Amino acid sequence: MAEQLGKIFQNGDFAWVIKSCSLLGIWEKIIDERARKHTEPVCIRNRVLHVSTTTSTWAYELSFLKSQIIAKFNESAGEEAILDIRFKSSGGLTVNDKG
Repeated sequence: MAEQLGKIFQNGDFAWVIKSCSLLGIWEKIIDERARKHTEPVCIRNRVLHVSTTTSTWAYELSFLKSQIIAKFNESAGEEAILDIRFKSSGGLTVNDKG
């Protein structure tokens, strides 16, 4: 365990984990309330934001707004934090019990 933690600190992964968590919080600020109830940012990998949606319809609808959302996200981050967004349905399950 200590060896694995040491590798995380050495590789700078720990700093990225903290920054990534901070960046995921931006989602709540830039998405309207209706969409917020049906989505949850999951992770940022290779500058791609992965977002879980309650249904495939939400994933489809939000894909049309992708470029606008990316612009808002990066503006809020103060940098080009993401280059793309991937929306994926969670299979009809409620995201984060937001109802």
